[in-house]
Amino acid sequence: MKATFLMPLTVLCLFFSACDRNDDDDSNGGTTNGTDPRANSTWVYKVTQYNEAGATIGSVNMTLKGVEVTLGGATWLNMVDQSTMQPVIALRKNTDGWWYLPYPGTATSLWFKYPATVNETYPYVYGTCTVKNINESVTVPAGAFTGTYMVEGHDTNSLEDEFWFTTSGAVLVKFNTYDQKAAGPASNVFKKQSLELVSYTR
Repeated sequence: MKATFLMPLTVLCLFFSACDRNDDDDSNGGTTNGTDPRANSTWVYKVTQYNEAGATIGSVNMTLKGVEVTLGGATWLNMVDQSTMQPVIALRKNTDGWWYLPYPGTATSLWFKYPATVNETYPYVYGTCTVKNINESVTVPAGAFTGTYMVEGHDTNSLEDEFWFTTSGAVLVKFNTYDQKAAGPASNVFKKQSLELVSYTR
């Protein structure tokens, strides 16, 4: 299992990406659609933590704001936690989808492959992602979303993450992360934390 990368407030593996100031195309190699995240975009997520029995042990809202930065000569979007003013992840749109850099790491990875087909796989930071559905409906505090991509992330022995992505707008609608139960084996996991979109402002 991965070391917890979502801290109680600085939670998440997650999101979106940099847009150029030109809404028709961006410097990252991906074409924007006029709704993609950009500098000053703001997300509010409900972050919920669970114990092994599935009971909720805490819940809080987290607000993230996009700040453009240059990393390795390319424009990325830092997602900055407004309670700590620390970036939790950097994101960038490429022609093959959305890439991310989870802090404090230095390795970038494809996060949301788009377009993709059902059962398609691709590597990510913790192992392999598999596209489970490209037309799923999901309901979160921000409302009901249709046509979402549902993606599972696995390491070598267990489920690590579940993502629900939109192809525009907020990009990440919902996220679950899993951890190994105390009794093991490594494949015996429980949902440790979830993120659900409350609101998104471009």
